[in-house]
Amino acid sequence: MRIHVIACQVFSRQLYALAAVSPNVIELTLLPQGLHDTPEMLRRMVEQAVDQVESRVEEGISKRRPDAIALGYGLCSNGVVGIKAKSIPIVLPRTDDCIGVFLGSQKRYLQLFHRYNGIYWLNHGWVESAYLPTREQLEQTYQEYRDRYGEDNAQYLKEQDEAWSGKYRYCGYITFPGPWEEEYLKITEETARYHGWEMKRLEGDMGMLQRLLAGKWDPEEFLVCPPGYRIEASFDESKVTAVKSEEHA
Repeated sequence: MRIHVIACQVFSRQLYALAAVSPNVIELTLLPQGLHDTPEMLRRMVEQAVDQVESRVEEGISKRRPDAIALGYGLCSNGVVGIKAKSIPIVLPRTDDCIGVFLGSQKRYLQLFHRYNGIYWLNHGWVESAYLPTREQLEQTYQEYRDRYGEDNAQYLKEQDEAWSGKYRYCGYITFPGPWEEEYLKITEETARYHGWEMKRLEGDMGMLQRLLAGKWDPEEFLVCPPGYRIEASFDESKVTAVKSEEHA
């Protein structure tokens, strides 16, 4: 089986490692972290990546047609809603976002969500590619505000930037073995201490990503959106469903 994976770059370490040992042929397209903050941009960039895979096949640039396009995303603030499968089926994990994938399942994600109500998530992928609310980063942002807007306005903007942290009680770091972990755990611990959060170390699980790349798509865990259908939110535990596109209705 040949699978083209389109995923957020926070999965880069796991995807490269799994692709190297997969019995399937895995092709990777990584997109910038943080697109879920602007769901329309996420949708547009994933659609562009899907179109590129399709067009390369149609134009003969790619010598082999993928059997499926797998998305390394969850529902992600509805950012995947409306994405259409053209001639190649699209596979998507049934989870709210990448946290469920890093934890191995949506079920475990929900269990931890309820156990640690008010948890801010981090792991190596976010430390390496996302904006982190560390003391140093917040101080740097404050200096930029002061230079641009003056002292009083900068103080107000700083207070607004940090007001959100009061909604959280815990900082959950999802661990994965690697030489980076000691440094990143230290960064996470310092960030948690700065915001007054209780630090929790939670073991990561590559099981869902392994099954995604292995082509083991249990319908309870993955949506397979066939050609001529689009991804839509299901508003239930399954998270997403496939709906026939208007042009194919």
